[in-house]
Amino acid sequence: MQTILAVVLAMGAAANAPATSAPAAKQTPARESYGLAGGRDRVGCVMTHRKIKRFPVAVSILSPGPAYEESPPLRGQVVSALSKPCKQLENASVEPDEPAAKAYAVRLDKTPSEEDSYWTGMIAFDGAAPASLRTCGSREGIHFTAWKGKPLRSARLWHAYYYLDYEAEPDAETRCRQRDYAE
Repeated sequence: MQTILAVVLAMGAAANAPATSAPAAKQTPARESYGLAGGRDRVGCVMTHRKIKRFPVAVSILSPGPAYEESPPLRGQVVSALSKPCKQLENASVEPDEPAAKAYAVRLDKTPSEEDSYWTGMIAFDGAAPASLRTCGSREGIHFTAWKGKPLRSARLWHAYYYLDYEAEPDAETRCRQRDYAE
């Protein structure tokens, strides 16, 4: 099973700051550390519980395995707040459901090189604790999760669900386990 260790995924100003003896940055709560992103071509949105007040925010969007073939991160910027999620995420959810996740516009630095220009992935913002990221498939969608350690064997930190709008049959390697989506 493939997973990605997300040591530094977001690429904000703190990532580019020179090394000093300043105190360590405050760790962000898990529910505000991650986001679900989706879009088409260079335009999309992110759903997250994080309150973003200053724009732009540079981000990397990952699609960790095994449900997807791992690919290089998409790089872009969160550019503004939205009143509702974009079309690609209108049927997605980010736990916990209450209060509702916020939606923000995302612009990619370049168009994905894939034949189909639709994309979906996870964002880990600055201040997120290192985590193992995982995706898995269910009958009608994809679960995105962040884990404190080894996926399925450690505490789950974050969960989002992307509804595919059609029925799928994941193989044994990509199929979700109960711990992926259990509350």
